[in-house]
Amino acid sequence: MQRFLMMYILVPLSLLIVTACAPSSHNTSTFILYEDAEEGLNPQWIVMRGESTPSRIEAYNGSQYCVNLPVSWEKNDQGKWYNPHEYHLPLNNNQGTILEVDVGGTGQEIPHYVLGVIIDTTYGKRTILWDSWYNHENLDAHFTENANGDASIVFPSPVELVRGYGYESTTKWSHFEVDIEDYLQQFEPHNHLIQIKTFIATGGNLDNIGVSSR
Repeated sequence: MQRFLMMYILVPLSLLIVTACAPSSHNTSTFILYEDAEEGLNPQWIVMRGESTPSRIEAYNGSQYCVNLPVSWEKNDQGKWYNPHEYHLPLNNNQGTILEVDVGGTGQEIPHYVLGVIIDTTYGKRTILWDSWYNHENLDAHFTENANGDASIVFPSPVELVRGYGYESTTKWSHFEVDIEDYLQQFEPHNHLIQIKTFIATGGNLDNIGVSSR
């Protein structure tokens, strides 16, 4: 658990829909695309932590390009491992509840990283993260409320995010799909999603980032 806490110590932290379909198999015709890297990267990417920047690389997933968000693990002065990277992409979407992302899969090893969103809800600001490390360690989802009423929730990931390291093939692409309001209501049954403000990632090779509705 200490490893996890160090991973998020600088991160602004505030049932399950799983698909194993081919990349770009979007949920509905209401899908709104925010990043596919085909004509260049979305210029709104923000590097919140770390010195690396998003780049466009070959995807090898049926489309030509994807966005690469560098990820690495380093030790701090206390010998604890942490990931110094965090990237945000503004969405400002009040039309859908489902986050969809293709995760891969370009022949290189990709260590642990998380995907998530910052959202506005009827109870205030919430940050929801999905992390394969929770799956690997058989950890339960965790809810943390801050003194100002904001809160963060961390869940196991519906698909494996790590590539290599004995987890998933370095060339496999998977479709990550989560209904944000369904996850939110696991801890707050009467809370409702108002707007998906920001997409969060701490690394990964990602493609076809978007939001859809039922």
